[in-house]
Amino acid sequence: MKNLRFILLLAFIKVSISIIISTSYGKLNGKHVGEYHSFKHVPFAKPPIGELRFQKPETVELWNDVREAVDYGPACMSNSTWTKSPQKWVDEDCLHINIFTSNKCLKSKNCPVAVYIHGGELSFDSAVMFNDTFMFDTFVKRDVVLLVPAFRLGIFSHFVVEDQSIAPTNLALYDILKSFEFVKSEVHNFGGDNKKITVFGHSYGGTISSMLTFSTEINQDLSLFQKSVSMSGHQYFETLELHMERAQRFAKHANCLVDPKQAETMTRSEQDRLTMKCLQAKSGMELLRVQRSLEEAGYSDLKGVVLREPIFPKVKPMELWNSPNKIPMLTGCTKIEFDHEDEVIPLATVFGFDNPKECDEKYRKDLKEGTVGEQSSLKNYSKLVFADLVNHTDKTMAITVPTKIRVNKLLENGIPVYLYEFTYPKHAKHADDLYYIMGVHPFQEDENEIHLKKVYQDMFINFIKYGHPGDGFDRSNLEKSSYFDVYWNETTGERPQMRNDFEKKVMDYWLKDMMEFDRKITEEKKKSLEKPSLRYTKLDLSGSGMDQSSHLLFLIFMVLAVFIAGFFVGKCCSSRKDNLYVRLDGRNFETVKHFE
Repeated sequence: MKNLRFILLLAFIKVSISIIISTSYGKLNGKHVGEYHSFKHVPFAKPPIGELRFQKPETVELWNDVREAVDYGPACMSNSTWTKSPQKWVDEDCLHINIFTSNKCLKSKNCPVAVYIHGGELSFDSAVMFNDTFMFDTFVKRDVVLLVPAFRLGIFSHFVVEDQSIAPTNLALYDILKSFEFVKSEVHNFGGDNKKITVFGHSYGGTISSMLTFSTEINQDLSLFQKSVSMSGHQYFETLELHMERAQRFAKHANCLVDPKQAETMTRSEQDRLTMKCLQAKSGMELLRVQRSLEEAGYSDLKGVVLREPIFPKVKPMELWNSPNKIPMLTGCTKIEFDHEDEVIPLATVFGFDNPKECDEKYRKDLKEGTVGEQSSLKNYSKLVFADLVNHTDKTMAITVPTKIRVNKLLENGIPVYLYEFTYPKHAKHADDLYYIMGVHPFQEDENEIHLKKVYQDMFINFIKYGHPGDGFDRSNLEKSSYFDVYWNETTGERPQMRNDFEKKVMDYWLKDMMEFDRKITEEKKKSLEKPSLRYTKLDLSGSGMDQSSHLLFLIFMVLAVFIAGFFVGKCCSSRKDNLYVRLDGRNFETVKHFE
């Protein structure tokens, strides 16, 4: 009995032992389970409230006492109907980062670091929805320090105006970059090496990971991160005009638009500043109420990213991908993604074609004229499966095609990239595979998925630690369009393996045929804009039957004719006191006042 009590006492001490971590901003006491530790609700910026609402994040202030970092803090403000993971506690004071580490890393100070960016289109989901045990088992036990930062969502990151001195565009990205600065300066205190940082994300988090990887305006010295992982991310940039329109609509419903009569005496910037002050004076919950009411009324969400300086270069969307930073990438998608959802998407715009209207019209025409396979119960033509054209919905191709575009651009620039596709059909929809890495959206695994879970975790952790996903998963080859097929079948003996021709029909259509069509449309438009040049035909005076004397007589005749005509015209005009001009429409002469 005494031995049992002693064992229980040791177990209690092992679980509850306290380790104080010192940072540049103050000390932290987190949650400790054996050799593993989590530090949550750690601020990396000042609370973005009051006059800091709609402004860039500012450096967090120092704290004096030991800060308790045991439990998750609130999620950033959101109340979207779209998410399957609604947050129970939200607050504007949410710019915190959650950190998972181990005794081994705390001692060595050189463990690889992974920074996870959550999805949700900058409209929903959060950094506080992850299970400790899963994070410990997936990352920390494998000697990786994991950090999950929060960032503002919805109207709190999308009050967009033309003058960025009033409210900067892409505030959520500024929050993320601020968290990267915190990681760079503080991760060694948690056992991580800031020269071994991998940024990774899923869905819109994967989109952001790619955008930040390819932008030439940030991380130029590679000090913020050195590797990148993008899972099921697209690459769609929304227009500044659309974001401004959404912000104005929101302000109108919040009763914060400037009165029209007052606006007549104000500049656009003065109006926007007054509108912002009005919105800053309202409570966060009131803004959430307005946001939810607009969503329920059918208006588009406050979400997404604008391709705008200074975070991005001043280029067209497709041009952003031409000059990536020298950052190796692991990227891929699932086989099905959104094939279960019928939604018409302007794909040519998403892919950044120069002539999206013409390309999209061609695509819709090709869809209707294609060979029809199985049709969905919704009878929507975008769901049709075509034998020789496409075999996915618009929403799926909005992920698979941009994934391949990024891979091609990286390979063209000599940057290592590893492409995968998760093809096990039972759970190959969008976000199903996220369960294997982050533990969200769980499901009951079958015998094949137990193996797939290990394969998935191994390839991600290996890339984070070593820059390579592991044996059998080779770099993608541009000519072969090679990729790693993540599939397992105990019955047939099939295993994950490298294959060629990633989604060949889809890629041939969009990245070969449609790109060529887009190029031809551009050429035709350029030709139509060219002004026709005037051509003067040289008078041939050297024809047969005309000798030199004939040439001379002809020239004398022409000179005399011009002289005589000029004499009579001058005499006629000089007899009038007013100047004359001919109307361009060919009407009679009219007089104009003569100015001395």
